[in-house]
Amino acid sequence: MSLCRYGLVLLVLAWTLVICTAGHARYINTASLFELGASARALGMGGAFIAVADDAGAVFYNPAQLPEVDRATLSSLFTRPYGVYSYGALSAVRRGWGAQLLVLDAGPLEERDLYGNPQGTFRYSEVGLVLAGGVRAGVGVSLGLQALLYARALPGPGHGASLSPALSVREGPRTYALLWRNALSTDLRFSGGGREPWTADLAVGFSWRSGFTVYAVDFTEQLFTRGDVSSVRVGIESARFRPLVLRAGTHREGSSLGVSVRWRG
Repeated sequence: MSLCRYGLVLLVLAWTLVICTAGHARYINTASLFELGASARALGMGGAFIAVADDAGAVFYNPAQLPEVDRATLSSLFTRPYGVYSYGALSAVRRGWGAQLLVLDAGPLEERDLYGNPQGTFRYSEVGLVLAGGVRAGVGVSLGLQALLYARALPGPGHGASLSPALSVREGPRTYALLWRNALSTDLRFSGGGREPWTADLAVGFSWRSGFTVYAVDFTEQLFTRGDVSSVRVGIESARFRPLVLRAGTHREGSSLGVSVRWRG
């Protein structure tokens, strides 16, 4: 199948999913743990990683890319921004499947009433588990499925789960990818009786490899339904200066720079 036909199929599928999800309200829910990112490489590229993920980051960003992982990998990430909260990720991946554990802990945080008066402190703690698998469905075409399991420990117990299907189409140096985040889900349920829906969203990515450089662009369904330009992410990665690998990315909320050192083997 030619590149034009691949692109047309992907575009039709994307718009079909947009029509199916456009009528639902969009907001960041309690399980925004899954919005923080889970790969230093991806964060260095501004989060534009859906069509790039060929390492442990595929578990989180696009399970359809898992067949491209060429070796078993164990990776981790830890950050404590501004000393406000701690966030960590631990991933284990082999070709075709992988798992990732996410942990977020914040506190003690000061609690105030409607008038700004201190009322004590509280702690917030939650855990996410990502399970993902991918298979090749043809020449240059891969399918993937991602399961998100969520659990909150503090200030009160809560839980929920969702499934996200994915598609990746590769032809030569170009890759097109699609992830329908939280396409199927249970409500998030909490001990006090509260319930929240997951935020369903369509994410589409494109990447192009040229020599030692990778260019990537990601955008989500919210760009179509709400004109939210913050959903557009652009990134670049260059290994031209090996052993250094340089990265840069940008989106409406800010820009990023990254550098890593790569050794043979």
